[in-house]
Amino acid sequence: MEKTLLIEKMVAGGFGLSRKDGKIYLVKGAYPGEVVEVSIEKEKKDHALCKTKRVIRSSADRISPPCEHFQSCDGCEWMNVRYDKQLEYKTSIFVDQMKHIAKLEVPTPTIVPTSPYHYRNKLEFAVSSERLGYFKKGTNDFLPIKECLISSRNLGFLKLGVEKVLKDHKKFSSNVDRVVLREAEKNMVIFVSKRKLTPPKIEEANNIVSLENRSHVVISGRQTVHKGKAFLKIELNGIEYTIPAKSFFQVNYSGASELAKIVKKYAKGGKKVLDLYCGVGFLSLQLADVCEKILGLESSPISIKAARKNARTNGISNTKFLLSKVQEWNPKKHFDTVVVDPPRSGINLSVTQKITSMKPSRIIYVSCDVTTFARDVREFVKNGYSIEKVTLIDMFPQTHHFEIVSLLTST
Repeated sequence: MEKTLLIEKMVAGGFGLSRKDGKIYLVKGAYPGEVVEVSIEKEKKDHALCKTKRVIRSSADRISPPCEHFQSCDGCEWMNVRYDKQLEYKTSIFVDQMKHIAKLEVPTPTIVPTSPYHYRNKLEFAVSSERLGYFKKGTNDFLPIKECLISSRNLGFLKLGVEKVLKDHKKFSSNVDRVVLREAEKNMVIFVSKRKLTPPKIEEANNIVSLENRSHVVISGRQTVHKGKAFLKIELNGIEYTIPAKSFFQVNYSGASELAKIVKKYAKGGKKVLDLYCGVGFLSLQLADVCEKILGLESSPISIKAARKNARTNGISNTKFLLSKVQEWNPKKHFDTVVVDPPRSGINLSVTQKITSMKPSRIIYVSCDVTTFARDVREFVKNGYSIEKVTLIDMFPQTHHFEIVSLLTST
């Protein structure tokens, strides 16, 4: 079924919203002010998910996308709209979600821009016919990628080197399921396969790692180092980090630097700080010179080991890192400040209750998902907290995603 719709505004998920005949239509690939012809992909009683088939009246903010893969690739859905409008859309989405989910009227926050292109320090590729690529929109069909414009330039160069090796070693490449490229002061190639691999030499790679993996989690499994080290190093705001091959770190170093500065400003003066989902100690170590004592909790043994090493490397003695699932943690001590940077799924309700039971004077909540953030903030507000400050960081230009850094204080 096809319909002609007028797009009113942008909403969570990167959809353009339209209302017609008492129903809400959520449209991919359309922007405010546009009149578009859409095909309905999924329809329910009160709303429908749609895809733009034809733009009848175009927004003045729509541009020609610079990437040749844009129409087919499932990655950068906003590359055909001006960057300043992307920032505007993200702030309006934040305000809208806070109103509808958290039931809070909030002023439009500041959003910190980053470089619109060549910002990603980590890329994950599928492999087919000795080529690296992504998936076509809405499918699992392989799409070979000539150049990814949000990749760092160095990773783009490394990609070409990996593809040359895959082409020259067809038997090896036929056993590779995924290739992950990472970059810091040096670079890393991670080959993922259900089998044990022995990768060929890659001149462009500083570090080569293979993962024998039958899990749906791509970066997991038995690890073997074939060249260099099983970790990378990067310095941000004067702190040096070791990042193991299988550990999480922010994909935009510039954005990560800004995020840390804001968290540090919000936490300054904290005496006892609890850092939940601390990873390799990224935020804990940034806070070490403005807070008295910091305890970090993380469920990944590899990340906790790296966090402790990172503290030693930087001569930081007022941090402690514990291996624990946050859901299984039981608060025994009081913390005046809690920093929480959960995965996209947000904070489990039981964790929210544990945090509020300690009655910290402030909670610094870092989130990469506005919907789960709004949901969790609603729970904090029910328990006597209010948003004092919030800043957005455009950690993911050309997409609808962004990072939220908020300060909640007890009322």
